[in-house]
Parts: sequence; C-alpha cells; structure tokens
Amino acid sequence: MPSGGLLHVEGPQHAPNLLLLHGVGGGAWSWGPQRAAFSPAYRTFTWEARGHGEATPVADAGLSDYYTDATEALEAVAAQTGEPAVVAGHSMGGLLAIALACDRKPMVRALYLVDPVYSDGNSDSYGHMPPNLGRVALWMCEPLLRSFARGDAFSERLAHWFFAQSFEDRERMEAAWAYQRRQVPIEYDRMLRESFTNPTGFALRDFAAEIDAPTCVVECYRAGGRPRFPSFVAKLRERLGDRFVEDAVRGGHYLQLDRPEEVNASLGRFLELFAPTEAARAL
Repeated sequence: MPSGGLLHVEGPQHAPNLLLLHGVGGGAWSWGPQRAAFSPAYRTFTWEARGHGEATPVADAGLSDYYTDATEALEAVAAQTGEPAVVAGHSMGGLLAIALACDRKPMVRALYLVDPVYSDGNSDSYGHMPPNLGRVALWMCEPLLRSFARGDAFSERLAHWFFAQSFEDRERMEAAWAYQRRQVPIEYDRMLRESFTNPTGFALRDFAAEIDAPTCVVECYRAGGRPRFPSFVAKLRERLGDRFVEDAVRGGHYLQLDRPEEVNASLGRFLELFAPTEAARAL
C-alpha cells in the first residue's frame, strides 16, 4: 500500500470480508490460526503495518503511522470488494480497529477485539500515567531497548513474562520473541515513549460513545472476570445492547495463538450473528 503497509488476501472472492489487524511487533503470524480457519469461508485480509513482517522496512514509526496504514488497508478492502468488513484487532490493532469503526463507519460491518488496548484519557485507560512515573519510565527506555537488541538474560526473562502464559510450547515462544526483537530498531523506541507519555499524533477520544457497529470484546481471563477497561465495556454494553458480546478466555495476551480453538469458536459465533455465510456454517 502507498504508506508501506501490506495486505495478504485469501478466501472466496465474493464472501464477506474479514480484516485482521495485528498488535505491536506482530504481523500476519499473529492471526495464523484464524486465517487458516476462516479463509475458506470469508474473504480474509491480513494486514501488516510498515516495518512489520513482509511490509516495507522503516527506520521509525508510531501509532499515528500505523493508523494511516490500517486506514489504507480498510479502504483497499472496500475498493476491491465494494463491501464493508468485519474488522478484528489484537492489542494495539484493537485500538486501531476501534478508531476505524468510528472514523470509517460505512466500511466497518462489525468489530471483533482480542485483548485490545484502549485509551480515552481516563484513569482506567492505556497510556495514562502520572508524570513522575512517566519520567522514570522514560529514563528506563534506553537500557530496556539495549537489552532487547542484545537478547540478554534480562530480555529472556521479559520474554517469559510476556509470552509464557500464551505459549506453552517453548519453541513457539522463542520464535515469537525473536521476531519481536527484530522489530526493536524499527518501532520500540517511539512506541515505548508514546505509551509512557500518552500516544501522540493520534486523536484519542471517547470512542465507546461513537461505536455503532456490533462489537465483541475478548479478554484474557482475570480474577473475578473483571474487564481491563471497565468504562469502555460498560459504555458499549449500554450503547449497543444485544449487539455487544463479551468473552473471557483463560490464557495470556496472545489469546488467538494461545487458545485458538476457543477464540475461533468465539469468532465463529460472532460471525454467525453479524456476517453469516453458508460456507462458514459448514466449518
């Protein structure tokens, strides 16, 4: 795409559209089990932001750049098929999907969010950090990034903390960590700084008050089943009524890889409600 992002396209030409958006350091691999499961029945577009996977390498990028890439992807889907898409987003990709559902409403048929990050400037939102803590976090950026680049003992411990819940298979976990470490010179510096100071160049607002598309939020299991962003979930439930679905899956952040059968079943139920096809029913 013009800004450097990439779309992998699979599935029947005239089937409903399914657009998959990865998170920070991810790529097409992040949605592997879902691509395999749903591309026989859906026109599946797997997005890769600039600097990720097979997309155009870049020296620096941040949230606003990835939103440009995601917008281009959604517009490319609409231009190619003439139809809106079910947009699924994981982690940061969830936040981008949320913004697309507000800014490009006619192009978004439904919204499927896997452990999304979210920010509207409220205290329970991602990226809202007290100034003193933010300064400490910024001070830690340089040694943290050097550790990532070296792949030293500290970064190995971090890999276990970040992935161990999600990847019981150590070989898969190490492969995923190696992939993420390759992204360090590309994106982590700017993304880390943005996350500690609130993301810049990306208009954050009360997205939950604007979403009209049917929405499913799938979060990794937490004690008591409490959502990570309660005000977001509460507003969606109130706003959308029976067009809002909430699921909780036991596992780590990469739920769609960690528990693919459960996430595939959840996504299948959601698609059956809001984008059904005879081929999908046969799956």
